[in-house]
Amino acid sequence: MTVSTGDVPGRIFMSYRREETAYPAGWLFDRLVDHFGREQVFKDIDSIELGDDFAEVITTAVESCEVLLALIGNRWLTATGRDGRRRLDDPNDFVRVEIEAALIRDVRVIPVLVEGARMPRADELPASLATLAGRQALELSPSRFDFDTQRLLHVLDRTITRRKGEDAPRPDIPPAHRRSGHTIPDGRPPAHVPSQQVKSLTGHTAQVWGAAFSPDGRLLASASDDKTVRLWEVATGTQVRTLTGRTGGVKGVAFSPDGILLASAAEDKTVRLWEVATGTKVRKLTGHTAQVWGVAFSPDGILLASGGDDKTVRLWGVATGTKVRTLTGRTGGVNGVAFSPDGRLIASGADDTTVRLWEVASGTHVRTLTGHTDSVRGVAFSPDGILLASAADDRTVRLWEVASGTQVRTLTGHTNWVRGVAFSPDGILLASAADDRTVRLWEVASGTQVRTLAHDTAGVNGVAFSPDGTLLASAADDKTVRLWG
Repeated sequence: MTVSTGDVPGRIFMSYRREETAYPAGWLFDRLVDHFGREQVFKDIDSIELGDDFAEVITTAVESCEVLLALIGNRWLTATGRDGRRRLDDPNDFVRVEIEAALIRDVRVIPVLVEGARMPRADELPASLATLAGRQALELSPSRFDFDTQRLLHVLDRTITRRKGEDAPRPDIPPAHRRSGHTIPDGRPPAHVPSQQVKSLTGHTAQVWGAAFSPDGRLLASASDDKTVRLWEVATGTQVRTLTGRTGGVKGVAFSPDGILLASAAEDKTVRLWEVATGTKVRKLTGHTAQVWGVAFSPDGILLASGGDDKTVRLWGVATGTKVRTLTGRTGGVNGVAFSPDGRLIASGADDTTVRLWEVASGTHVRTLTGHTDSVRGVAFSPDGILLASAADDRTVRLWEVASGTQVRTLTGHTNWVRGVAFSPDGILLASAADDRTVRLWEVASGTQVRTLAHDTAGVNGVAFSPDGTLLASAADDKTVRLWG
């Protein structure tokens, strides 16, 4: 046997019917090989040597894969064999066998819809494949092939990296995170809980609405009603650069995933993109008809989302500045936006007291989360994408299960409006910022409040954890950003 699939970690298996989706499969195979390497991707005729037993190699590959991509075209559901029988109803049909084996092993199965195909319903599938209908699908369109494949590559990167991490021996706990004799249930060390003020960054001349760390943790950006964004060196607290040119207060900031660009949202109804290294304005995004409160980059950096008082969320192509989509239906201004870690969903919180979830690729409204009794100011996904946190003027923080929309927990204790929320990078802690002049830290698993950080004289509008989780930044009405460690 010349193909030894069992020794290859993170194997990606492509399941497709040659007579239906050979061309899309070929294009996708080339893109996957470019990204992961040929040895990581299995596609029958490209992965089987002459003389090998076809059925045996296929079976071995499915049994060892980490992800199965099921390419579904318009005839995938109805294709028939020579006897006129639907092929999916044949227990020996290769496509059926491949997907069945992956579902039994609880492998991540991603349906890939091509040629405008729709997702089959459970009642249209053999019982052994019925759960496929509940899997979130990727639409692969020739007109947006690069965008669609980038989304897929991001999910595959996360899946394969996570599996390798699970299979690898657990490294020694870094000294900064060691706690003598204490672990949380899954064996990880407890989260670092910020407890004291490390620095106070001063220079803004009006209240500060938001703060964000660069992906490498070296810089911090802050947004203020003084119409500026300021960049600070985290290690020293030195102000590196001031980004000016706005005609209204700046409400939100976000770094691109690669740290090259910074986005800012403002009262002047625009979103601006800046080059971090030089402070040069790269682009001005116009279209909102009222002030813009929140901005967020998609995990792959291809899209930017913005939410404004015009009751809309807008999606923009970062490379061109072109508006991709407008998400409507709110009855109140949108205050906060966030992408799910896999880039599939976007959440928005608004003055209509709800949180809404949208599918990024199609703009479809997926779910409305209700329960808050006043304006929702901030939203944040947990790092694993399982939970969503929302902060509201009803003085609560609420945790929701993303998949079902069920409210998991209500965190109470703040005595005034809650303006912002952020998960720690390990997902163990949640930070909330409020007009009661405090930042509160909560243990996500139990909902227990573990610490209160006092700002003394002013309400707090935004919070952000550093990428390594050792620092917490808070932006406040006292014109400062404070760093806690």
